[in-house]
Amino acid sequence: MNSLNRTTQHALGASIGLIATMAAAVAGAAAPPGMGNFREGLWEMTIRAEVPGTKPMPPISLKKCISAKEIQDLQAKASRPPGSDQCKVFDQRTQGSTTSWKMECTGRMKITGDGSVTSSGDSYAMQSTMVMTTAEGKTMQVKNELTGKRLGDCKPGSP
Repeated sequence: MNSLNRTTQHALGASIGLIATMAAAVAGAAAPPGMGNFREGLWEMTIRAEVPGTKPMPPISLKKCISAKEIQDLQAKASRPPGSDQCKVFDQRTQGSTTSWKMECTGRMKITGDGSVTSSGDSYAMQSTMVMTTAEGKTMQVKNELTGKRLGDCKPGSP
């Protein structure tokens, strides 16, 4: 198994950032019908990413208090995805509590992918697959899985 080189690390970081923002936006209060309401409170979120042909990466977990203002910010991101001048989300469909989509980004790094998220007011689970082509012409597939669950109300001193 190869270790992650600098280009792969950059691409993986961009992938995780893009997918985490999309998951938060899709799970947010401005989400399409059937997605449930993303409620303020203390949330535990875990991101798993896999790059075929490389050493498995440990999951990244965090706990964070999400305020009503942050939910409003997510609403804004839902209406304008990250890098929306170069990225577009299309073929978005909602059935019950699951929303699926396809996406494409152009620019220095071309990204194509698809994913789905299933959400209730207190939890979400998202899977996506992205294929990235770097400026050097190297192609890499990244599979992401994000999960989140609301642990309760925020308390003084919560992250």
